[in-house]
Amino acid sequence: MATQYIEILNVRGPQGFMAALNEAAARESLSTSEFARRALSERIERVGVTPPASPKPRKRREA
Repeated sequence: MATQYIEILNVRGPQGFMAALNEAAARESLSTSEFARRALSERIERVGVTPPASPKPRKRREA
């Protein structure tokens, strides 16, 4: 089952930021996108804002 996300977020960081993000995601066995979504959601909650709920995974169509 795949989850479909429709909004795209572009972020700029210092040199090496993407490599650090990739390594952190790999250590958690997550995709880079999923790691970033979780990290951002945690930070958003910490400042008192409720992030939107993640969409439910879609069922794959049978071939």
